Amino acid sequence: MRTISGRLFIIAVVLLAAVSAGVGILYSGVTRQLYIKEQCRIMEEVYGLLLKEDLAALCEKENQIKSIAGEDEWEEQSGSFLEPYENNNLRFRIRDKEFRLLYASNKTLQSTGDQTEPEQIRRRIARYEENARAKYEDMEASGGRVVLRGAAVQGENTFYIMITQSSYVANRSTSYARRVLYVVIAVILILGTVCVRALARSIGRPVEDAARVAQKIADKDFSEKLQEHTKYRELNELGVSINEMSGQLQNYIRDLETYNQLLQEDNLRRAELEQHRKRFVNNVSHELKTPLAIISGQLELLSLAQDAQKRQKYCDSAMDEIERMNDMVSSMLQIFSVEEGLERLPVQHMDLGDTAGAAFGEFAPLFARKRIRTVLQREEGCHICGNPENIRRAVNNFLMNAYRYTPEGGTVRVSVNRNGRYVLFSVYNDGQRIAEKDVGRIWDSFYQGDGRSEEGTGLGLYIVKSIVARHGGVCGVENQENGVEFWFGIPRETEKERNTEKEGKSGIISSGQA
Repeated sequence: MRTISGRLFIIAVVLLAAVSAGVGILYSGVTRQLYIKEQCRIMEEVYGLLLKEDLAALCEKENQIKSIAGEDEWEEQSGSFLEPYENNNLRFRIRDKEFRLLYASNKTLQSTGDQTEPEQIRRRIARYEENARAKYEDMEASGGRVVLRGAAVQGENTFYIMITQSSYVANRSTSYARRVLYVVIAVILILGTVCVRALARSIGRPVEDAARVAQKIADKDFSEKLQEHTKYRELNELGVSINEMSGQLQNYIRDLETYNQLLQEDNLRRAELEQHRKRFVNNVSHELKTPLAIISGQLELLSLAQDAQKRQKYCDSAMDEIERMNDMVSSMLQIFSVEEGLERLPVQHMDLGDTAGAAFGEFAPLFARKRIRTVLQREEGCHICGNPENIRRAVNNFLMNAYRYTPEGGTVRVSVNRNGRYVLFSVYNDGQRIAEKDVGRIWDSFYQGDGRSEEGTGLGLYIVKSIVARHGGVCGVENQENGVEFWFGIPRETEKERNTEKEGKSGIISSGQA
C-alpha cells in the first residue's frame, strides 16, 4: 500500500503481531522456568523449617494424626505441621539413619515396607546432602518433578528427608495458561487490527483531504477549506497552514489577474497609441505636402509675374500657407506634449469656472471682430484636480473651434456647471450642424467633416480628447437646432483631494489613468 493510512496500518499490525508473538514465546520459554525456580525456593524454605523441628517427634505426631483420622477426614485434622505444605502439593518422606521410613505423605506407616537391598540403600543414601538444594529432575512417567534430598543430623541420629513436588500440575497449569494466552493474543490481534485500521483511517483521512484541497488550490478552486479542529494537533496546524496558504494564493492570484488585466489594457492602449502615432505621422506627411506644393507653385509664379498686384497676391497666398503650416506644427507639438512629454502629469487644485472665464475674456476681441454674441454661464464650486496648462489648452481649442465655425453675427454660449461626479465645460455655437456620419470621427487627428470650413489643421479636437482622457474624463458633441455644442467632463475634486491640496501635497496623474 502506498497510502499513509495503509502503511501505518501494516506497520501497526506487524508491531502488534511481533509483540504478541514475543509475549507468547516469552511465556512459553520463561514461565515454566520461573515456576520451577519459585518451587525450589519454597522447598528450601520448608526444609529449613524442618531442620528446626524434632524430626523423630514430628514423624510420630504426624503418623498418629493419620492413624486416628479417617482418610476422608485427615486433611481436616488440626495440629499437623506438614498439612499446609502437603495441601500445596508438597510430598515428604523422612527416614532414619538405617534408612527406614518414618513418615510418608499420603501413606500410613503400616502400609509401607522396604525390601531394598543394602547396596541399593547405600547408593540412595549417597544422594542425600547436608547442605541440600532443591532441583528439577526429568521423569518419563510423570513428566518430571522438583526434589530436595537432605541429610539432617540431630544429636546422634541422622534423618534423611526428601521433599518432592510433581511438575504434572505445573505442566498442566502452564499448558492451560498457554492456551488461554494464545486465545487472548488472537483476540488482541483481531481487536487491535480493527482499532489500528480505524486509527489509521482517522489519521489518513485528513491527509487525503489535505491532498484533495491542495489539488483544488492548484486548479484555482479555493471554495473548500480544511478542518482546523481535529483530534490531532499536527493535523490542525496543517489545516490552518493550508487554509492560510489558500487565502494568500487567492489574493495573490486575484491581484495578479488584476495587474495582468491592467497590463493588457496598458499594452492595448500603447498599441493603439502607436497606431495613432503612425497614422499621425502619415497624416502629417500628407498634410504638409499640400501647403509645400502650394508655396512652391506660388514662388514659381512669383518669379514670372510682372504685375505688382499679382506678385503681392502670390506672396499673400504663400504667407497664408506658411501660417497654416506653422499652426499645424504648433498643434503637433501640443500633441507630443500630451502623449509623450507628460507620461506622468502633475496636477493641482483648480476651479474650471475660473479657467473658462479667463480664456473667455482672452477670446473676446476675436468674437467681437466677427460681431459674435457671447454668453458665459458659470456655476460656483466647479473644483477639479488637473494640469492647468493642459486644461487651458483644451478650453482654448473648444473656443477656437467655435470662433472658426460661427458665422458673423452668430452666437457662442459657454457653460461651466457640476453634473453628477463631473464638472462639465460646454461651448455652443451657431452654424452648420455636423453630419451624423462624422460625429464619431471628428475626434480623430486631421479629420475635418464634410462641409466644414477649411480653416485649422484638424488636430484641435484630437488634442482635447487626449487631454480629457489623460484626466480620466469624457467628451462629446451634440447637434442643436441651430448649431453644435461641444462638451467635456472632468471628475470633480473629492473632499480628500481638497484636504490634500490644502496641506500642500502635490498629485500625479500617471499614464495609466488616461
